[in-house]
Amino acid sequence: MLIFKESYESNNYILNNPVRTMGLLVIAIDRDNDLGRKTGIRSPVLGREANVKAALELGLADPEESDTNTMLAAISAYDQLLESDPDVEVVTICGDVRVGTKSDMKIANILDQVIVKTKATKAILVSDGAEDRELEPIIRSRLRIDSTRMVVVQQSRPIEDTLYTIIHKMEDPKIQRQFILPVALVMFVWGLMTWFGHKELASGVIWVVLGGYMLIKVAGWEEAIRNFYTELLTVTSERVAFYSYAWLVASLLMIVAILQGLDQMQEVSNEGILAMVLAFLSLDGILLLLLASVILIEIARTIDSYLRDGLFNINIVRFIFTVSSMGLIAAGIVEILNDIFVLNNFDSRNAQYILAGIVLAFIGLLVHDSIRERVNDHSFDEINDTVISEK
Repeated sequence: MLIFKESYESNNYILNNPVRTMGLLVIAIDRDNDLGRKTGIRSPVLGREANVKAALELGLADPEESDTNTMLAAISAYDQLLESDPDVEVVTICGDVRVGTKSDMKIANILDQVIVKTKATKAILVSDGAEDRELEPIIRSRLRIDSTRMVVVQQSRPIEDTLYTIIHKMEDPKIQRQFILPVALVMFVWGLMTWFGHKELASGVIWVVLGGYMLIKVAGWEEAIRNFYTELLTVTSERVAFYSYAWLVASLLMIVAILQGLDQMQEVSNEGILAMVLAFLSLDGILLLLLASVILIEIARTIDSYLRDGLFNINIVRFIFTVSSMGLIAAGIVEILNDIFVLNNFDSRNAQYILAGIVLAFIGLLVHDSIRERVNDHSFDEINDTVISEK
């Protein structure tokens, strides 16, 4: 029976057991790993008996879980196909609670293992919603999909029970993070600004907070922020990484930079939207502290790497010069655009920013190459000394 428990069998152990070769796979998809979270069963769940038992455990753990119906629908499709085609197998594949790249990569990896073991070439995809159907291109790149089926659970409740359903769904941590948290942020910021008598600034602050939240979601920084928070607040005997402190300082610098940029926008508010945007992006606005934050984070990362592994990454030298040169070039572009489109008076001296940025990038390249050659020569001498001493 191929059911995976978190604390017992591993994927490799189960998949290395003999399984007869199949031509067609009936695949039930659980993209957010409800099966694993609620029952402790690890995917892949391969075979009819294993899927029946897993579906029963999931149904007992959460009778309202739609993935139970997905698994039963896959079993039903398997039974129907088995009557005419003996080369068929049913499998349930789960992803990760953090739906996205990590979840999809996990499903793709498990699917590859199942294909290697079963030698399947075709598939029938069974899912319970559009979110799971997003995996169809991944599966199609590995197997020919002959059919897809979406399982829709029929409800006999009256319309009045809709409120209960909404409240029940709000208890799901995934729903809370995706929908309730942004609404809570809006309400919190609006109430806070109104409380302190700055209601006129509330809408702007709300957009900034929501924009930051969406940026964190899109960039995938949630796990890094969670680890950073844990490291700072957990009292242990281990050394807290410089990287964590650097993120804290960089965050403070960014807050100051944004406030500084808003001050610059306020000073030129009478000159139009373009002038305000350019003032916000200028060296006197957000640009200088933004560059300092980026460089600080990378320096801290390099220090941590050296203290942990004893290896110094010389690429940090090129990174510092590159970021600084890009900052100068960006500052020059901002000043030139401001001269042409806002002041209508081009000042050629602002082109010196761009020239200085190009020169600085060239100097950084020379310094980096020089340091790398010295490091390589030093490493080569150490190897020679070691060989001579062994002889």
